[in-house]
This record gives sequence, C-alpha cells and structure tokens, in this order.
Amino acid sequence: MDYISILSPVIAENEIKVAFDCSPSLKKYFLHSRYCFDIRYDIDVKNLPSSIAVIPLVCNLLPIVWLTDSVLKVESIDKDFYDSIEEFKRGYVNMYPQLEFRGKIEIERLEDNRPDIPNEKVAALFSGGVDAFATLIAHLNEKPTLLTVRGADIAQDDEEGWLNVTHHIEETSKELGCDFIYISSNFHAILNEYFLNRLIAKSKESWWHGFQHGIGLLGLVAPVVYQKGFKTIYIASTYTKDDHIPCASHPDIDNYVRFCGAHIVHDQYEYTRQNKLTHICQFLNESHKRISLRVCWKSRGGKNCCVCEKCLRTIYG
Repeated sequence: MDYISILSPVIAENEIKVAFDCSPSLKKYFLHSRYCFDIRYDIDVKNLPSSIAVIPLVCNLLPIVWLTDSVLKVESIDKDFYDSIEEFKRGYVNMYPQLEFRGKIEIERLEDNRPDIPNEKVAALFSGGVDAFATLIAHLNEKPTLLTVRGADIAQDDEEGWLNVTHHIEETSKELGCDFIYISSNFHAILNEYFLNRLIAKSKESWWHGFQHGIGLLGLVAPVVYQKGFKTIYIASTYTKDDHIPCASHPDIDNYVRFCGAHIVHDQYEYTRQNKLTHICQFLNESHKRISLRVCWKSRGGKNCCVCEKCLRTIYG
C-alpha cells in the first residue's frame, strides 16, 4: 500500500511543527516539498504530548488516506480520537456513496489524555459570520471561549486582513464578555487542491468545502482542548437537514469527533440562515448590545465588500 508516515512533532512554546513523508505517488497532493505542517497558538503548548500534537495533521490527512487506499503511520495518538475515527468516517461514507473510503491508520501506541476531573468550560469556533454569531448567542450563558483560525478564509500572508479580523474579535469579546484564542496554520495552504479535486471528481464537490474544512478546523482545536480542559467545542452549522448539500462540516461527521475526553457539537443545524439572522436581531434588540458581522469570503483584507452575493444576501436578510 501507499503510505504517509508522520514523524515526531517538534513542540515549542506556542508552536507545533509536524513533518511527514509519503509514497512517490502521493506527493502530488501536497504543495510543499518539505512536507511540514505548522500550527501556532497564542497560548503555551510546550508541555503538549505528541499524541495530541499530531491530531491536527492526522485530521487533514485522513480523507486523503481513505480515498487513495493508503496507510497512515503514526507513532502515538490520543485514544479518544483513535476510537472516534471509524465513527466520523461513516459520515463521509454515507455522504459520498459514489466514492470508496478505504485505507487504514497504523498506531504504535495509544495514550489516554482524558482529564481526571473534567471541567465545564466550553469553546466555539468563531469566524465572525452569521452562523458563528448565532451559535455564540445561543450559548452565551456558558461563556464560551472564541477560537479563531488564521489560514482558513484569511490567508496567512494577509496581514491587513488578519489585523481587521483580530480587531473584530477583540471588539466582539469585549462587548459580549468572552475570552478568545487565536490559531494560525498552513493546513489549507499545504495541500494541492488541483489534484485533490481530480481525486474526488465524481462527488462534484471541491476538496475544501466537501472534504477538508470541517475536520481540518476541528483538528486544530485538539491542543487547545488539552491545555484548557474544554469539555465541549461548538462548530456552527452552515446548512440544515433540508438543504441536502454535501459538506465537510456536517453533524454526521462533526458530532462523532472526540479527543481528550471532550466532544464536538455541530450547532444550530435546525435553523436556516434567515432564522439565525432573526435570532441575532432579537438578541440585539433585547440586550442593546452592538456587534458587526464579518461574512465576506471574496474580499481580501478581512472586511465585507458589500457587493458580492453573500454580502448582499446578508444585508437584505
């Protein structure tokens, strides 16, 4: 079988670097000749065990491994996460019956990283858009910590965009009384989507939207969960069950991902985008809080262009 082999992670004060090697036939799926996965946090992660540090990379590699019928070789990994792999894999299998999800993962050692005394703290992935705000408002009484990722909709080299995003996050956290943590990773940029899109052509989906972004974002959170002891991570829904749109972030995938004794909740799946806008407006009218939505994915610079379809649809809503 073809293989991807993950080497021992290098863990610094606030950064994780994980190198990997792969069979010659798989090299076309990666853009960087050095094959190094990088994540930075604005919290200390230097005491992170390797079994947690590899999870972000593993999450981004698993769909490739399954679809190329390859073997993923890892020295150690969190037992909770390992036990959940076959469960969230079924979400992909059911979503894409036209594709074959085979391959396997070989682990030398499983480690139990569940806390002795679980706490009640929660966190929410937060981009600043309609879905993210609807989830934040719905769980505001739980005082969620906001987790915002650089390298997804805001490229790592977009300094102006990231400055605008951080300003928005900090204004939001001040207004609504939430803590926040920033995460930056090359998890999107390291992959060659041209060849990955060809690999999944039968699905009529793109790699990022249909296969990577949900599990990719969740993987980045694992080190934060370990360090901070969160029991629940909310990830906002994009669609509802009535939309029937394949998407890498879906309750049949997200809700089955586990690590360090924590679980994921694919949130607000029962509400349409317009329902969510209604809830946001009701909250603002009742609380007299002030927020702004950041919804645009076309405008470089982290602001709303106010002329694209998504901006106009949100304004009208």
